[in-house]
Amino acid sequence: MRFNQYTWNLYKQSPEGQKAIKEFEKASENLSEFDLMFKYNPRLELWDDNKKRRSFIEDFMESMWCYNISEFPDEPTPQTLKEAKEKFEDTIFRGLWVNGEVIIPVKDYETMLMTIVWTSFLLYYYEPNFFFPNIFLYRFFELRKIADTFDIELPTIPKKPDYKARCMYYWELCEMFYQFRTENNLSPAELCAFLYDFAPNFTPKEKAEIPKPSQAWCIGGLINNEEISKTDFWQASPETKKGDILIHYETSPVCAITCLWIAQTDGVIDPFFHYYSNTYIGNKIDIPHITLKELQADDYFSKHPLIRKKFQGVNGWPMSSEDYSELLRMIKAKGFDTETLPKLYAPTLPQNVSIEIERDVEQQLLEPLLNSMGWHENKDFIRQLPIHAGRGHRIFPDYALHYENKPDEEKSKVLIEAKLYMKNNQEIEEAFLQARSYACLLESTIIVLCDKQCLIVYEKKQSFDRDSYKKYYWEELDNPDVFNELKNKLNI
Repeated sequence: MRFNQYTWNLYKQSPEGQKAIKEFEKASENLSEFDLMFKYNPRLELWDDNKKRRSFIEDFMESMWCYNISEFPDEPTPQTLKEAKEKFEDTIFRGLWVNGEVIIPVKDYETMLMTIVWTSFLLYYYEPNFFFPNIFLYRFFELRKIADTFDIELPTIPKKPDYKARCMYYWELCEMFYQFRTENNLSPAELCAFLYDFAPNFTPKEKAEIPKPSQAWCIGGLINNEEISKTDFWQASPETKKGDILIHYETSPVCAITCLWIAQTDGVIDPFFHYYSNTYIGNKIDIPHITLKELQADDYFSKHPLIRKKFQGVNGWPMSSEDYSELLRMIKAKGFDTETLPKLYAPTLPQNVSIEIERDVEQQLLEPLLNSMGWHENKDFIRQLPIHAGRGHRIFPDYALHYENKPDEEKSKVLIEAKLYMKNNQEIEEAFLQARSYACLLESTIIVLCDKQCLIVYEKKQSFDRDSYKKYYWEELDNPDVFNELKNKLNI
């Protein structure tokens, strides 16, 4: 959906909207950044319990304001995006010196990245026309949902080791939201209210079905039950798939595998999160403790590289199907019923199918499926449909199903993109974004991505949500119930 001025005006006039806007208008006067951060990002509430940490942050913000941002109070604030960018670069590139003492060295981008939330508030206080308070730390997943809901294209996320680019990503968001704000006639405080109060109410709330686990991963760290009750966020591999099994090793003093979780989302890359990638965890299953000493004494695991490293670098470590099977063996030996634990799912291709190239996926898997549902080429679907996209440019989506060709109007209810094999989350996301752009032009309400393993079906609610999908593995479609469920989704 696009930004709707009528809906926004209703929100602005409501008591809730007026309150949220005023909170951000008065933030610099009241120095209420902590209150706003904890209100709109509950994961940051964990810091509120640590008085020493909060005092450190307050001291940092005071120093950053006095020595880096408002060093010369009479200096005019930026009047253009170019000047605002130069101000931001000067703020983070010079490090931080206080009375001749180096607090943050010059070009220490890694440390500066860890301060980006606090720095963003200071810059918002300094010049709200160009900067916004970034309260999306640990919540990049929610920012992506907002972007998907309102058809906002987020900048490309930098690579993990490029801390300078990850700092500059905040500025790229500033530029993007400045354009969005000015196009929709929002004040700086209204933009903040939109991001943190209005937009979240329009993002999808229903939980999508959790697919079968295709991979097991190790994660690690102490489990604080009080913290877990407040957050379901954990460092993980960016290649984690929704439904994957997460084997939790609790570090010292426990030093044991104590439970399993199920990933609630695909791995999320968060440029502002120091460890870069995470997932959301749930469905905890407690198991008998498998200690590090027991693993070191086991014939199989004593040779395992992660055990030899004593679980150093545990978060996001992939476990093979054999690793997981051997772990189940050790759990079963302690009297636990391992039949209650999740099993890894290995998809297989239908018989008499040989897939070598992308066209094989189309001819041997996708087209026979569509034919079996009663749909045929050039009657119900068109392959490589040429469509107009700005200034006469033509693009060619792989398949348009239920296509309507009227004068000056091209529509297709279902848009299908075929690939040979989408081997990681990045390739799936790239395919989704490509298909979504076609779907917007053709006013499609269903997107299907398929490769040699499965079909991934996205249904448009108010908008397409890259994190809300249903997977159908090819061999599962022999089941009449699964076949008819998919057919009904596509027969709109």
